[in-house]
Amino acid sequence: MKNDQLLAQISDYCRQAGMAESTFGRLAVNDGKLVSRLREGKRITTDTLERIRAFLGEGLPGGAPPEKPEPLERRDPRGNFRFFENRQKYLLFVHTCSEKRVIAQRVELELGSIHPRPPALRVFDAGVGDGTVLARVMRSMHSRFPHMPFYVAGKEISLEDVRLVLDKLPDRLFEHPATVFVLTNMHYAEAPWLAPRSPAAAAGMIWREVALTGNAAGDFETQIAELQPFLEENWRASVSPRSGMPVYERPVALVFFREDHRFLLDGVIPRAGRVEANFDLVMASQPYRAKSSVNFRAKRIIAPLARALRPGGRLIGIHSYGHDPGMEIIEAIWPGENPFSVSRHELLRAVKYELGTAARNLNFNAYSDARSIFRYDMEALPNEVTGSIGTSTAFAAWNAAVYVAQVEDDRLTDLTQSGRYLDATRDVLRRHNGLWFYDESYVISRRRD
Repeated sequence: MKNDQLLAQISDYCRQAGMAESTFGRLAVNDGKLVSRLREGKRITTDTLERIRAFLGEGLPGGAPPEKPEPLERRDPRGNFRFFENRQKYLLFVHTCSEKRVIAQRVELELGSIHPRPPALRVFDAGVGDGTVLARVMRSMHSRFPHMPFYVAGKEISLEDVRLVLDKLPDRLFEHPATVFVLTNMHYAEAPWLAPRSPAAAAGMIWREVALTGNAAGDFETQIAELQPFLEENWRASVSPRSGMPVYERPVALVFFREDHRFLLDGVIPRAGRVEANFDLVMASQPYRAKSSVNFRAKRIIAPLARALRPGGRLIGIHSYGHDPGMEIIEAIWPGENPFSVSRHELLRAVKYELGTAARNLNFNAYSDARSIFRYDMEALPNEVTGSIGTSTAFAAWNAAVYVAQVEDDRLTDLTQSGRYLDATRDVLRRHNGLWFYDESYVISRRRD
């Protein structure tokens, strides 16, 4: 069969199923670039052709064959709590603790170990949050690679955080104009490829290019601000009735670049249905709940991100470690509490098992504790923790402790009426002359060609 005949059948199938061509390639033969290669006249093996024919035969005329369901992390939607969900806790934590800055410094160390290839240095942030870490890393990228085009993509489902990220974007595009910046609300297994796995979701996907005109940060800020109605209308999330997890209502991909650099970035700008992952660096900072199972973390989050690495690419994962004064506060209120039960060693073993034969081309680096574990502090003036500790300082420390430990709101209601939690917090602050926390990191790298 000639390529044009096969392409015609695939195009008809994708049109009827409402499926992106890259999604077809991944589902049929686990190759998102299958269709683009066929259009370039590349040959395929007989085995690949048979797999494509089998997929077409199973899927038509009723659409794509159903995917094997993945295990869900069961939670009660009525008590829906996830990391970063409570905005008050989140904002107080990030403005009183140094975690964002310290994480950015840890991620920046990986820039010295990556090996970018033309046409761009490619970075993916698996949970952008308010964009503080990513903005800091992009500054370091510019210092190290000032003349190299950047492709930076990030996943974030929270509309509030997307607004904060976009506030930081104008300055990044001004300093490093050869940048393509992509934001999406898709799942971890979809976001690196900007391709929803469900045919229904793919059919309803919103893809929007934002070519910014002008050459000043103020010009870019004005144009980005005009997107607010679009974001309010389309960047919506709901709680899954099956798992209690936040899910998008419609998948969205926002692609930003400077119009005066369109020609230079033509080979970097992604096109709908024709997106590759192949990232040089993947940042996975706190991408899962502390109490989530090791299998959930491996299957739904880290393994898909590891598949998105290009040869020589590196994934750095970071999560809370415990064994710090913050946990002493938690244990004083809830003896025996242990929210950080999954170590980096267990997680890497689970990811390796989940990837199967694909793990052969990857290195799994847990490193020693001295290299992996790092500390960040609650930032307070010296006299705020050595003398009489005021209510505001004690409350900020308590908030940081319960935020890091991800204690559900309904467990805090009775405590806030008694005031006992503030006494326990002050005791820990006095004993340690401050408050700090530990995170642990690990790296998965793909071997170079």
